[in-house]
Amino acid sequence: MLPVADLGLLPESAAEHHGETPLCADTPWTSACRTSETVSDFAVVVADYADRLWGAGVRPGAVVALIKANHLDIQAIQCAVVRVGALPALLSVAMDPADLLHCLKELQRPHVLTDADGAAALRPWQDQLGDIAAGVLTLSPEAALTGAVELNEPGTHRVTRRPGTDPTLITHSSGTTGKPKLLVHTVDSLYAHVAPQINVVQSLDYAGISAKCLSFVHVRMSTGILTALNTGVPFLGISSPDPASVRAALLRHRPQTLEAQPNMFLRWEALARETPNPFSTAERYISSFDALHPRTLRTLLEATDHPDPTFIQAYGQTETGPVTILMTRRSDIREPGRLHSRDVGVAFPGMEIRVVDDTGAVLPPGTPGQIEVRTPARAESMIGRPPLPGRDSWWPMADIGMLRPDGHLELLDRQVDQVPGVASTLRAEDVLLDELPDLAEVVIVGRDGTVTAVAATADGKPVDEDRWQQARAKAGLPEDTRVDYRPWEEFPLTGTMKVRRHRLLPPGTLG
Repeated sequence: MLPVADLGLLPESAAEHHGETPLCADTPWTSACRTSETVSDFAVVVADYADRLWGAGVRPGAVVALIKANHLDIQAIQCAVVRVGALPALLSVAMDPADLLHCLKELQRPHVLTDADGAAALRPWQDQLGDIAAGVLTLSPEAALTGAVELNEPGTHRVTRRPGTDPTLITHSSGTTGKPKLLVHTVDSLYAHVAPQINVVQSLDYAGISAKCLSFVHVRMSTGILTALNTGVPFLGISSPDPASVRAALLRHRPQTLEAQPNMFLRWEALARETPNPFSTAERYISSFDALHPRTLRTLLEATDHPDPTFIQAYGQTETGPVTILMTRRSDIREPGRLHSRDVGVAFPGMEIRVVDDTGAVLPPGTPGQIEVRTPARAESMIGRPPLPGRDSWWPMADIGMLRPDGHLELLDRQVDQVPGVASTLRAEDVLLDELPDLAEVVIVGRDGTVTAVAATADGKPVDEDRWQQARAKAGLPEDTRVDYRPWEEFPLTGTMKVRRHRLLPPGTLG
């Protein structure tokens, strides 16, 4: 099933069909004309933002770079920008300032729309904004930048409808391995992202609130709001991954479905041991972006009071949308050997996967190689990059994995993160987390022939040396593997909480 309308028109259409369905955030809508509690409220907020954008001079064909604090209002503003015929470019306020400036230059004089958090990120470069941006608009008087104009003078906007081949959204890759890439999605390619998600929601007969704690500038969040508006699923946007904030939001709203990025779920494991249990009402969890640590999956499935909850995992990237899906039930993990490390499932209908060697030759099942996919959801283009090949071409995911005989894809490593002498850093990390419950995070990196485990523990203390050596051996790591203990807060993360492995330096503190 495809969405019934594009980002600009869908909120209004959804309000007509299920206007009283809850659609809200866990924190206030500070710049909106009202607090959104329902789909109808959301549609009103979108129309108001569209009026104010129009009053500020934003017209069809313009690019609007949005840089603000993480909140569901990003999605409402995005819809408003599309509604007036402009092109939203969603940029993470957590991006490195230099990368943020680079993205703005790539967009070639966009309008910049920001709040206090965004202004703080841009302030070191504010003297350059006059040359880089067509204008700077702010959502609040606190967002003070040189020459900025507050977005508070409404005009009656004109709605623009887009054909399927028109660009409708610019998002960016996570920047895990370098500068973020700016990706252009058309109406059709974005719909192809959404179609399998709508089908999954309808097949599972959703009920209750679906809560998402994600980076709201990620394309996954754009497709998530499209899915919610199309299907009428009650929706809650959680703004911060901070465990205390998440606990409060879950206990207040008691969602049936909870989606987050893998490292968020890892950080929340301790919440499963609290009373009252914030996960007790969960019937299903959803995670995409990367494979989830098996320890985290087990912890969360065991935390809920539902008789047989499900963990839905998807594998994909910003360029492709979701490519594979895996559903694991609690009854599955209680059977010995059923939970296979780094299994990311089978391809969605209409999507293809293969594994090839360095020459492009297709490898047989069970043989590790480079993952390639074909999908109608692939982005249309990358700004500042050569034209992309047609969607009938195979797309390199830059990951190493293998197809199993049962058709499941197993993820082993990102190509740039491979460590000589380690068969799979991801498998090794899973084993270490399983064997050492006191580890809050561990990342295997290699440099100049040295293998290092960068680790954070829950109590900040190093793991007992004998226990570490036993776990290291079971993980298949070399005997001379070094340990660099760091506080979790010192791990360099992207806006989607992926660890920037290339920024983890050689060890300074040995365990």
